[in-house]
Amino acid sequence: MNEFVAIAVVTSIAAKDGLLKLKLFSENKQQILCQDFIYIDFFGNIRKIIIDEIVSRGGSYFLKLKDFSEERELQIFLDKEILIPKNKIVLDKDTYLISDLIGSEVYYKKKYIGKVEDVLDVPMNYVIEIRRKNNNMLMIPFVLKFFESIDSENKIIYLSKESKFLYDEN
Repeated sequence: MNEFVAIAVVTSIAAKDGLLKLKLFSENKQQILCQDFIYIDFFGNIRKIIIDEIVSRGGSYFLKLKDFSEERELQIFLDKEILIPKNKIVLDKDTYLISDLIGSEVYYKKKYIGKVEDVLDVPMNYVIEIRRKNNNMLMIPFVLKFFESIDSENKIIYLSKESKFLYDEN
């Protein structure tokens, strides 16, 4: 499944309209709006499904899928992640996929700090959760001034001098 990226999850169905309500994982609405089809993982079997229509209502996004309109048909999509091929993702500068950051080694002035274990979505911004050498967790807000460089391809992150106050070196 590494060649796919989850861009949304189905949160509810609007059966009378045959629509699936989505919670998007990115503020970049184009990731969903420019798709002709999506992929869904059904118990390890990834299926390609054609999009009939994408509807935006009051800041929410809904999908209407080709050949799925009855309530019982739509129920199978509830709580399923909407996937698209990773090569279809268009990222702006200084934008990263969470899956590309997890597992990255983190350094401060060439000193190994730990490994990114998770990226948390909290109200103000994302937070990088780093497992330190001593097994303690370090949390750093994903604010670009705290990062000197991020090489998501090679999974290496260097913290900037501004991040120094966020942790002690012990």
